[in-house]
Amino acid sequence: MPMRGSFKSEVLDNGVLLLVDTYPSSLASIAIGIRVGPLYEREEERGYSHLLEHAMFNVPGFDVDRAVESLGGETNAYTHRDLVVLTFQALAESFEGLAEAALRVLTNRSYEEDRFEREKRVVLSEIRTKREDPGERIGDLGLRALFGEGAWGAPIEGYPEVVGAASVRDIVEFEERWIRPNRLIVAATGGVGRSGVERLRAMLSALEGEAPEGDPPPMAKGPGHVEELDESISGIYYSYAVKVTTRQPYLKLNAAAFHLASGTKSLLFRELRERGLAYSYYVDFDSMGDEGFLQVVVESANDLEGVRRVVKRLLHSPEDVPEYRLRYFEYDWNKNMENPLSRAYAYVEAVNKGIDPANLEQLVRGAVAEGVEPLAFSVEYAAEAVLRPRP
Repeated sequence: MPMRGSFKSEVLDNGVLLLVDTYPSSLASIAIGIRVGPLYEREEERGYSHLLEHAMFNVPGFDVDRAVESLGGETNAYTHRDLVVLTFQALAESFEGLAEAALRVLTNRSYEEDRFEREKRVVLSEIRTKREDPGERIGDLGLRALFGEGAWGAPIEGYPEVVGAASVRDIVEFEERWIRPNRLIVAATGGVGRSGVERLRAMLSALEGEAPEGDPPPMAKGPGHVEELDESISGIYYSYAVKVTTRQPYLKLNAAAFHLASGTKSLLFRELRERGLAYSYYVDFDSMGDEGFLQVVVESANDLEGVRRVVKRLLHSPEDVPEYRLRYFEYDWNKNMENPLSRAYAYVEAVNKGIDPANLEQLVRGAVAEGVEPLAFSVEYAAEAVLRPRP
């Protein structure tokens, strides 16, 4: 088991949820989860969460990356369907400075026009790069087949026409609406120190305001099949996605994704690569409440019908979990959770999905031991997408 120190969870008076896991480490980390994302965006805002994630690090008069690097650390950020996560990690003795840098990023509401426009071009380039990658594109097509054109079927990074038209004022108004204490999940892990935690708590307690608590739209049923032709590819790209309804689906989906794709003895490795059907594949999943989805994407396949049979069999007729896979899980879990930043990120993600972070390891281990079977029994409907070479 990874080292476990003093874990504490508290809700501050203004609504911020603060998680602290202090244990001996030369590193200290902060992960800030903002409960916003494409699922909360209005139709005319598709892409604002992703653009905001990029823009937030452009603080006037303050070079965020230089400041954090001078503390012996690094920063990053990620946009999920219902969460934007800002991450900060540095040498443990620099934790107070790291907390101050993180809060400057979180509370900034002023952006220089030229820097904003440059960052917007970066985001548009990112969107274009993803659309030109058939492996990414088939993932979007798979979710469109499963959910249609609504929020769950839309790409996380948004639409270029919306991002391209966004102004500084648009993003600041979006930020003002959503970045409020009651939508923040903050995790501090590693060698954070008592004084550092008190400093972080004080800064978070000073935040004001309240954001809406509206629920995102439910998962809608899409057309079930989407197919496109592409003259730039030579292999076949295939997506098979299932929508599930069950209690705590995120745990079951996470466990299924582990068995399907993690390690050289994963189910997809064995059935696709060792049989020569395809070299590359990935698994995407997400959930909200009691609803969730899992998508298997196979890239540049040699035999569509062979791949289709394999993927459907793995999801609908699961096998028992061999003991060596549970041992591999122990390795994979410890490898990740010994790193303070990975641990902080896992806590934020767990809370956002309604999972108790204090019992996270026990809950995940239990789901992994059950394998893919709980997912197979909770499938409500399925869909597939195909990207073929143009003759």
